[in-house]
Amino acid sequence: MTRLLLLHGYTEDRTIFDPLLPLLPPFAEVISLDLEEEFAHWQPRGKVNVQTLARHLAGRYHVGPADVLIGHSMGGWIAAHLKELTGAITILLSAFTDQAKIVSRIRSPRLLGLVTQSGLMQSAFLLKRFKRRYRHDESRALHAALVDGMVRYQWRYVQQQLYVLFAQVPPLTVPPDLRLHARRDNVIRLPDEDYVELPGDHFAHYFYPQLAAEAIQAFLQRQRGWPGSARALSAQQGVGGD
Repeated sequence: MTRLLLLHGYTEDRTIFDPLLPLLPPFAEVISLDLEEEFAHWQPRGKVNVQTLARHLAGRYHVGPADVLIGHSMGGWIAAHLKELTGAITILLSAFTDQAKIVSRIRSPRLLGLVTQSGLMQSAFLLKRFKRRYRHDESRALHAALVDGMVRYQWRYVQQQLYVLFAQVPPLTVPPDLRLHARRDNVIRLPDEDYVELPGDHFAHYFYPQLAAEAIQAFLQRQRGWPGSARALSAQQGVGGD
């Protein structure tokens, strides 16, 4: 039975998938993760990185090759590491597999962690600056709501997200199965690998969910064993495959 696991990005929550989820094909189970809840349940000791988080999630949810993972932004980075561990089918939305693709002037997890612990990262001054520097009108209100929402988080959770984003880990050796990205994304630079282009910006799947869903559906239908694929239907009807 195929499950779908959704992984949101930095400062986001599971509602970032609300426009897209109803348009996706049916799954046996949908697990929409909330990383704040995951870290609270996990309560890791010391610093974390994307690999330690992926190992925790793989064990907690028994992720395997039959699962489909869809991750937005940081969630795609996590999903890519889950694929490396488990072989799950992985779809990245405005995400990355190379930390150099993150648009940020400060990349030191130690420095970012100290800034967060001091309270400056969630200060009114910096939150206002984050909103003022955002360039895209289409998603400006959504971005502002996400920035404003940072004040409700414990500083430790914000710090943990930044470690997941920036703590150095070995390069991935297994590529994701599908990438969807917009050329006007000013949060994550364009991937060097092949990708399906969407209109819009970093939140392309949110504002153009139909196009994102169509690309995902087309990809899944090409996968061997997927319930709606031609290969799966042929097997059910006793027709030989390739």
